Amino acid sequence: MKRGSEYAKRVKQLYQQMVRKHGKPEVGPPTDPIHQLVVAILSENTAEAKATALFKRICDQMVDLNELRVTPPMELAELIGNAVPQGREKAHRITRVLNEIRARQDSLDLSFLKQRGRREAREYLESLEGVGLYAAASVMVYSLGGHAIPVDYLTIYVLRKEEIVDPSANQAEVQGFLERNVAAADGPVFVRLLNRHVVTEGARVSVAKLPDLLGLAPPELPKPKRHVMEKPALPAVKGDEDVPDLEAVDLEDGVLDLDLEIDPDLAEAAPAPPAGGGNSHKKSEKPPARAAAGKKSESKAKSKAAEPPARKKKG
Repeated sequence: MKRGSEYAKRVKQLYQQMVRKHGKPEVGPPTDPIHQLVVAILSENTAEAKATALFKRICDQMVDLNELRVTPPMELAELIGNAVPQGREKAHRITRVLNEIRARQDSLDLSFLKQRGRREAREYLESLEGVGLYAAASVMVYSLGGHAIPVDYLTIYVLRKEEIVDPSANQAEVQGFLERNVAAADGPVFVRLLNRHVVTEGARVSVAKLPDLLGLAPPELPKPKRHVMEKPALPAVKGDEDVPDLEAVDLEDGVLDLDLEIDPDLAEAAPAPPAGGGNSHKKSEKPPARAAAGKKSESKAKSKAAEPPARKKKG
């Protein structure tokens, strides 16, 4: 980031100002990763406390996370209502990510990430469909004890307005800059204070207009390269390279034309067919029964025609 050392000093000053104004909030025990993931999606560009209360209210109306997973997005959007901005979009994201976790892990559980390396865990979270940089970082800091600073578009807007980051920096650049300049030990406190500060300073900003105000495209959410439930491609077998790809074969007038090329050497070595075009190894076929019967009747008719007419008896 340009003027990085200057902006780094301003980040430290911001941290000190937030501590003086709000004090150091209690960090609390780690949250459940999959619960935190849903809360993180709900809390983008709004207060985390508001998103946490909303998630609790949604859970009170559901049997479990599986019911939330199969809830139609439009019904979930009605439950969200105007409690958080972009409720309809977030409803779609929540159902998408829960369905993908169910497909990948065969259960709605992300506790296995606690046994993974932090980089591996973060890469896994960022690879989920419907999860962005902000949500993945939120799970890392609140549930997995990793060093991460969640940054959404409202955070970028406030930090640019206060000239704490480069005005041309995008989401990934701002997030990486903050993570490098905030000590890991101060990370959990800094994240909670930053969210409170951003929500206060950006309260009058229209979330829908943030991409235009920042000159940034709407965040692109990752999509899986291949659905985990798809069958893997069959391994190649020796000799398959000579078999044409049926998907690339042209069908003309309903006839499959493989258009195979014949090796000239093999063509010369192959024996020539007999003159009659038949197969020398096959016995001659008998004529059809109907044709034989026709010839027999024809010979009888000729012999009958050759006989002299019978004489009439005298009366």
